[in-house]
Amino acid sequence: MGTYLDNPITEKVSEDMEDDTLVCGVSSMQGWRIRQEDAHFCLLDFDKNMSLFGVFDGHGGAEVARLAVEVLPDMIRNQPFNIGDYENALKNAYLDFDLYLRSKTALNRMKVLAAQDDPANADDVNVDDKKDNKNSNEVDEDINKMYGFYSGCTAVVALIVDKKKLFVANIGDSRCVVAVHGTRAIDMSKDHKPRDEPELLRIRAAGARVTYDGRINRDLNLSRAFGDHMYKQNNLLRETEQVVIALPDVQARILNAEYGDFIVLGCDGIWDSLSSQATVDLISNHINEPDIKLSEICEKLLGKCFSAERRSKGVDNMTCIIVKFKPKQRLSDQKDGDQIACKLKLLGLH
Repeated sequence: MGTYLDNPITEKVSEDMEDDTLVCGVSSMQGWRIRQEDAHFCLLDFDKNMSLFGVFDGHGGAEVARLAVEVLPDMIRNQPFNIGDYENALKNAYLDFDLYLRSKTALNRMKVLAAQDDPANADDVNVDDKKDNKNSNEVDEDINKMYGFYSGCTAVVALIVDKKKLFVANIGDSRCVVAVHGTRAIDMSKDHKPRDEPELLRIRAAGARVTYDGRINRDLNLSRAFGDHMYKQNNLLRETEQVVIALPDVQARILNAEYGDFIVLGCDGIWDSLSSQATVDLISNHINEPDIKLSEICEKLLGKCFSAERRSKGVDNMTCIIVKFKPKQRLSDQKDGDQIACKLKLLGLH
């Protein structure tokens, strides 16, 4: 079976949410791919004074991306944020999650998540059951190659602290962009590709090669990802020295709500078709329209990126999240309103 459908699935799955400060919209579309391997979360009330957003682009299956949505937020929440070291907290959470993927608990859960795409495999089999007829070495080998061995996912996560401090952790080629003053695109993440010099040096030092088309051993076109444990088997190397690693780059920025800053997160299905600036331009053209939902703008963006013909660009799964600040009432207006309300109360009219 190929990786593409004869006819695309263009139905969009969209959602909007908000709290007292932020508004968020998200939309995803399967497109030409035989399955939807993207996953995401939008957690406005993630923790005290914190919001968390993430996009995960799966490859070789959706199970790693789906498990990341279920587990990674708690792993981030359990990091020692109290000292304010958000960068290392995000890095440690990423590494912890990648290690967790090797556990039997994770393997069992990924089996269930993978079965959502293939009901024929939905039998409730526990990986421990394989011990019945095989020795322990054979069991370990089978378990290692079940899920997260040949499959994996990218991960771009945006943490907003105190409604103004932005921290973005990224592995792979999903991306987060800040629209400064609502118009100028600033990349908050860097795509990790095997031909990039720091990545290439690590890959070669770990014993693998990068082919002319930018793939590791003629296979994976990413150099950082969750899962893909077939490339993380060298016991003589640390987890950050393997062919493929899960250590994220983390960038930080102060957001300016008063000047209309907004955030965009998306998988490479977006960025393969549009540049960061072109994406911000499209969103900016609609974001101030009255009564428009952010999910509707996401849908417009997906439609712009989608190819009606099955060619190289515009055929991938697509997911986009837009986060913006609610307009603030001017302080002087608020004081005037409070004074009027007070006078009405004294007059017995309120």
